[in-house]
Amino acid sequence: MNEQPAGSGPPAEPPWDYPALFLAERARLSELLAGLRPADWDRPSPCPGWTVLGLCSHLAGDDLGILARHRDGHFGTPGPDGASESEFIAWLDGLQDEWVRAARRLSPRIVADLLAWAGPQVAETLRGEDPRARTAEVSWAATGRSPAWLNHARELSEYWIHRQQLLQAVGRPSDLRADLARPVLDALRWAYPFRLGQAPGEAGDTVTISVTGMVTVTWRLVAAATGWEYRDGPGPRVVASLEMTTEQAWRLLTNNLPAADRSSVAASGDETVLGILLRTRAIIGAPN
Repeated sequence: MNEQPAGSGPPAEPPWDYPALFLAERARLSELLAGLRPADWDRPSPCPGWTVLGLCSHLAGDDLGILARHRDGHFGTPGPDGASESEFIAWLDGLQDEWVRAARRLSPRIVADLLAWAGPQVAETLRGEDPRARTAEVSWAATGRSPAWLNHARELSEYWIHRQQLLQAVGRPSDLRADLARPVLDALRWAYPFRLGQAPGEAGDTVTISVTGMVTVTWRLVAAATGWEYRDGPGPRVVASLEMTTEQAWRLLTNNLPAADRSSVAASGDETVLGILLRTRAIIGAPN
């Protein structure tokens, strides 16, 4: 895995083979769905208003949307021109709800078959894109364009996160095996240097974020003239530290950690910096 070079944005070189990871994630989703009982499909999911079947229909819609846009160059539902962030989010939420409502006519078997059919094609489509090309727009990680691999990582993360929500809906623990959880967290972490731009520090100021458990990793962000940079070692002054388990880390970064549980995250240091770190989310539309 490549570490971040000078500069506050993600490097051009992809740190993981995302098409292969996407196939692995889809295999685990298919395995989960194959083991569901009929009643499980009607259980409420953590996504408000969506059942397990509704959430799976959403994933199938995401598959088809990726193929339409990235493979076929078809943009059948362009976003509103000149929309503010809140307007765009409202439009996107409406679009997703519209799809899930329409998909109520589809049976669980059809939805599972769609996911099994589309998954390899999505992976092939990702494989065909230059991961270094600066074509990605990831609003929680940068204001400009980022390398395409970051968009691939975002897609992988969304499917992985939704699978954790499906597991939660049917009363099973999260699947935190490091072969997928580590690449997902490695993608989500790019929200931190972007959001820390709200609190410029003195050169060498350091933020340390430690994750333990199935994924054990320490990220060090050091303030520099170009922004906050990931580095192997700390600068002369550590201004804030977070310590989280793997479960806490993915849930906090994706707005899936209940407010009552956020106090269990070990945090110390500058209150302003900590406030930014604890509010940082690597998803569209979450409060920051």
